[in-house]
Amino acid sequence: MRVNDRDPDLELERLVNRALRELPVRRAPPGMETRVWNELARRAALPWWRRSFAHWPGPARAVFLAVCIGLSALTFVGGARLVLGFGRARGLNEAVASLEAAAGAFASLLRAIPPLWLYEGLALAAVLYAVLFALGAAAYRTLYLEV
Repeated sequence: MRVNDRDPDLELERLVNRALRELPVRRAPPGMETRVWNELARRAALPWWRRSFAHWPGPARAVFLAVCIGLSALTFVGGARLVLGFGRARGLNEAVASLEAAAGAFASLLRAIPPLWLYEGLALAAVLYAVLFALGAAAYRTLYLEV
């Protein structure tokens, strides 16, 4: 597809570009340059552990990731042992059986609802969400934006 040289958007872009290039270069307010340089120097002087993760040394990043993976594994293993330990507790079997019965009743109720009703319910929820979003945007424009 060939770009049309007579395109009004392209002409407007060229006009704005030309006008912006003709503007004089503005100087920063007095004192701003020194404040910026001082802030850059302060950030450069920070120790590595106070900077973002990307600026950490490689070994420190590796140790941090290993600790995170170890803690995640410990969480999963500890949670599984906790659940298995509770499995021997008296009364838990009855609670699990009650939950399974409730889940089975809910599943059979869900299978009894016609699929068309479910799709219509999802569509209605989507429409209501869009209306809520539109009302929120309109309220924001009305209350907070000065036009």
